[in-house]
Amino acid sequence: MKKILSLVLALTLLFTNMLPVLAEASQSQTKISLEKAIEIAKNSFNINTEDCDFNQSYYENMEETKHWQLNWSSRKNSHGININVDAETGDVLYMNQWKNEYANPSKLAKYKKEEALKTAEELVKKLQPEKYKEMALVEDSYNESRYIYDINAYNFYFRRKVNNLDFEGNGVNVSVDKNTLEISNYNFSWNKEALPDASKAISIEKAKKNFNEKIGIELAYMIKYDQKAKKNNAKLVYTFKNGSRPIDAITGEVINYGYYDPLSDMGASNNEMMAKEAAILTPEEIKEVENTKKFITKDQALEIAKKYVKVEDKYKLEAASLYTDYNGTNASWSFSWNYNNPEKNEYAYISISIDAVTKEVRSISKYDSTTDNASKDGNPKYSLDKSKEAAEKFLSMIAPEKFAQTEYRSDIFRNSNIEKPVSYNFNFIRKVNGISCPGNNLNVTVNAYTGEITSFYSNWMDLEFPKADDMLSIDAAYEALYKNVEFKLKYIIHYDYTLKYPNNRVIKLVYAFDDFSGMLDPKTGALLDYNGEAIKDKQEMIFADIKGHWAEKDILALLEANIIEADSKEFTPDERIKQKDFIKILINSLQPYYQVMPYATGSSAEDYDEYYKQAIAKKIIAEKEKNLDAEVSRIEAAKMIVNAMNLGYLAKKSDIFDLNYKDKDKISQDNKGFAAIVSGLNIMSGKDGSFAPEDKLTKGETAATIVNFLKVEK
Repeated sequence: MKKILSLVLALTLLFTNMLPVLAEASQSQTKISLEKAIEIAKNSFNINTEDCDFNQSYYENMEETKHWQLNWSSRKNSHGININVDAETGDVLYMNQWKNEYANPSKLAKYKKEEALKTAEELVKKLQPEKYKEMALVEDSYNESRYIYDINAYNFYFRRKVNNLDFEGNGVNVSVDKNTLEISNYNFSWNKEALPDASKAISIEKAKKNFNEKIGIELAYMIKYDQKAKKNNAKLVYTFKNGSRPIDAITGEVINYGYYDPLSDMGASNNEMMAKEAAILTPEEIKEVENTKKFITKDQALEIAKKYVKVEDKYKLEAASLYTDYNGTNASWSFSWNYNNPEKNEYAYISISIDAVTKEVRSISKYDSTTDNASKDGNPKYSLDKSKEAAEKFLSMIAPEKFAQTEYRSDIFRNSNIEKPVSYNFNFIRKVNGISCPGNNLNVTVNAYTGEITSFYSNWMDLEFPKADDMLSIDAAYEALYKNVEFKLKYIIHYDYTLKYPNNRVIKLVYAFDDFSGMLDPKTGALLDYNGEAIKDKQEMIFADIKGHWAEKDILALLEANIIEADSKEFTPDERIKQKDFIKILINSLQPYYQVMPYATGSSAEDYDEYYKQAIAKKIIAEKEKNLDAEVSRIEAAKMIVNAMNLGYLAKKSDIFDLNYKDKDKISQDNKGFAAIVSGLNIMSGKDGSFAPEDKLTKGETAATIVNFLKVEK
């Protein structure tokens, strides 16, 4: 024991004595010393490092990157700041800071986006005065990313321009706190490699021709989950046929870059005991029991599984489970076997899932030492074509009906650019009435050395497919694509994995589309968002009847915060608000990501169910108080807001509250606490010295009330 302790102590002393030497060695090899890097960091962001612990590290790699990484953390609170400084140029590459108040941001922004932009621009000019002249602010005209109120910052991207061409991935990203205008995050990236000569680029006409022929677009079914109906629906769109890859502007070839495809045993029971102790089942429980009756048993599923995978006696069944689908309409049996013999260096793993209703195989995955060892010697025995034949033969056996409804969709990169591939992957997409449905497919992986099927999965849904009536022709769709999305020259950073690191990072000049969802409306050619919905014009996002209204500012504040949406042209601010709409706005103000539907009139009762479920669960309103089309009085609004703040228990102690309103006698004893709290917190104000508890709240008054509610600091 003493010898071990002596050894540990000696090693500790050795490495402790080495640290200064390593630091000195780093400094001697860089133009920017640690001391200078600290000075640059502190001056760049005017940070106060008193009462802070400090640590630093040095980093460099084969790409000739050399960074000082500086970290300060407050001894008083959880405030921390991290800054990286280029050890050769002195450029600030990265900054991120965290403060306690970021955990509970103000729900509405104190400063407008324009004010935050000014702060961001001043910082970029300060840190990169010359390079700022070579950058341009990226306007987010497609997404129009209005802030969500529980996100702290506005984000800005200043992108590098080279001879008026965008350089993707180069420039500055800045995040500015929406309530303090402090810089919370900063990233600077600027490649130094030589750039391809833009004068040698092929014409845009040639690039478009290559895109159309080698990537292209097609009419296809996208699959979208309907929250309201609790099921998947198919929707027709025009979309990329082979993903959104750019075209090399020098060679005209497709580049494998930034690929994006918008669409791709139950134990025996004691029946006698259960009969004596049986409980009354709820409708949901009865439904689940009935569902399980249609599922095959574990033994039946195992029998099917062993028809498609070879399970040797030495393999151990390590797991067996029955899982229902997310929507409860179906289920699968899943099994996995394992074998491991370290002495012989042998191992194996098999997993398979079986549809518990249709008895079809949903997936298979397997590997073993025999197959893995085969790939270590010699050359692949199965070519791409021979492997594809094996995949098709397997699908004809395991899923013949589905396979007959598919089309092989080759990936021009997945099965290429590798000298000795271990395996090949084949994807067969579903076709319905001649139209692609990329979200449904059969996928097979074949080992190139043994010809074995090592992986299979079937993603196939029971869907209703709409008819393709009055669709744009493919030529018209291409015309709409190029009209609505700019296809242009730009520089990109590309990692060519056919080259060895660190020489695989290259700058490419490419033709590519501006960022968009990759989907077009098949009837109009208009751009769709990532949910397959029409993109609203900025002018459509503002109500036409609020200009000059006293509540205009508050209505706009709720619009900007995504608490309400202008889904109709009018807000009708002087119209009395109905309970269902008050509940909806209040729930959205509590959790904006939980928006079930936008603000709109004329919605059906069931559209509001989820909002009421949330309100009842949060005890904002009782089930017996639910009255969708009832008008909301001021005292009812006060009660719902106080309950939303979890202060209902306090409001019920009415004896501790005193009201100074002229009509306080018109407020019941049970409601005095609610009126007092909303008044004391300046959420609701009186009317000529009265609270007017039974007056009905208008939509404009609701907007002002919700804004005041969101301004309350807890």
